[in-house]
Amino acid sequence: MFDAIICDPPYGVRAGGRKSGGRKLLKGVVAPYTVPDDKRTGHIPSTAPYSLVECVHDLLDLAARMLVPGGRLVYFYPVLRDNESVDPNFPEHPCFKLVASCEQILSYRYSRVLLTMIKIAPYTEDITEAARIKHLEFKENHLKWLEDGNLRSAVFEPADIHINGSSDAKFGTKPKYRGKYV
Repeated sequence: MFDAIICDPPYGVRAGGRKSGGRKLLKGVVAPYTVPDDKRTGHIPSTAPYSLVECVHDLLDLAARMLVPGGRLVYFYPVLRDNESVDPNFPEHPCFKLVASCEQILSYRYSRVLLTMIKIAPYTEDITEAARIKHLEFKENHLKWLEDGNLRSAVFEPADIHINGSSDAKFGTKPKYRGKYV
């Protein structure tokens, strides 16, 4: 249906992602409901947190269903810039092939990568199951700092930068920040 989907999903730096439904509905405690016509005016639906892993999984699934063969999915994905870490592990889907990644450095420890994927396979029921398995593997192995507000604190809290085991005295004792000044 579409030739390209280009987006910047919420990953919790400025504002965390939220999804409609509320916690009870999403956990299956209460059944789905329809808002009566007389209460629709001014109705504000309840919401629940929407983790980055779930958001990206839903994005990949939607793109797999909606893109034409050869269509492109382009989106930002956050990464931690750490000298000791190995190459970041990006989400995968059987319908897509990663063709490009471009890092945008945002701070000393944090950046985001613009991922470009091409749809290489049609969306089928078998693909749906394979995608669900890849999602569960990624969910188990992704970096936990991406969830539960840790990403926001990695960007905005002061960083203790030590050079040769001591603080860098030429800049004084003023705290240094990884991202924007708070």
